[in-house]
Amino acid sequence: MKWLFLGLRIVLGLIFLYAGWAKTMASDQFLLALVPFTFVSGELLPWIAFILPTIEIVGGLLLLAGFRRIGGGIILLLCLLFIGVLSWALLNDIIVACSCFGHDETPSAGKMWLTVARDVVFGCAALAIILEKKIIPSRKPL
Repeated sequence: MKWLFLGLRIVLGLIFLYAGWAKTMASDQFLLALVPFTFVSGELLPWIAFILPTIEIVGGLLLLAGFRRIGGGIILLLCLLFIGVLSWALLNDIIVACSCFGHDETPSAGKMWLTVARDVVFGCAALAIILEKKIIPSRKPL
């Protein structure tokens, strides 16, 4: 069971490391993907376009380095943020390309719902990583 959590931590860490790196490499495109989110001031968008990928990279690196609770916590919070923002957009009939991995695809509500579902799965994985010690209790000597 420990190997399962190690694998989960590595996969999730690599996914978020890659997503952050890809957004950083396509920062202008990611910035454009943020424009439709009207609840954020336009002056803040360049900062958000810089900070979000940086936090993704940090969360991924922390998971890969073995800091499961901090890295998992960062990734869980990011997933909750992404779920909330994308759900808000969908409920307000704002259809955007998420640019989750740095490239822009043709936007559609279906793709956005799939992204929300993916973020739920990633968030659950991050929560499992955080709770690993509670899920796999330490063995006590006889």
